[in-house]
Amino acid sequence: IADSHGDLEATRQAIGLLKRRGASLLIHLGDFCDSVRHERSAAMISLLREQGIPAVKGNNDFAVENRLAGSRRPLDADGIGMLAYLRDLPLVRVREAIRFAHSLPFDTFRAFYEPIDTGGTDRAKRVFDQTDCSILFCGHSHRPVRFRYAGGRVTRMPVEPGRPEVLEGAARHIVVVGAVSDGDCALYDEEARSCERLRTG
Repeated sequence: IADSHGDLEATRQAIGLLKRRGASLLIHLGDFCDSVRHERSAAMISLLREQGIPAVKGNNDFAVENRLAGSRRPLDADGIGMLAYLRDLPLVRVREAIRFAHSLPFDTFRAFYEPIDTGGTDRAKRVFDQTDCSILFCGHSHRPVRFRYAGGRVTRMPVEPGRPEVLEGAARHIVVVGAVSDGDCALYDEEARSCERLRTG
């Protein structure tokens, strides 16, 4: 799941849907906070903690972290806890040959600002050239899309809901899962090596 932007109800719906579909591990790909609706950040962080959902840092989460760190008033206990949580978030999570990031899978701050999907394949090609992961799951762009890299060629494909797509092992893949705030999430079946776009609404 990715890009909740402070929408608690949409995030709860996505969590419920994925769990009903048998998901054993949920990962939030960043921007669970929203820099404009920052007052919802504490509730979003509580939800992720309660559900045991690991996350990566998105650009909005970083903005809320900076806002808290730069506060002129002393933070209360909740504020201190939020700041500690946000500061400790990694930019990338790794699970064997799979990487999870808000956007670019690098440990630099530009990684969560630059979208992989710009309507073409140039930036995706650069990611494939600079990494060795077989699959990258990311958010940030909001529009669900998949990039496939095989034989030196990158293909950009829209992702339709309700149709599992096999991420064949002979190729490498980038999956932009879409935004929870827009009703999108994705289910990856490790055994079948398939990914399905799910709609919460």
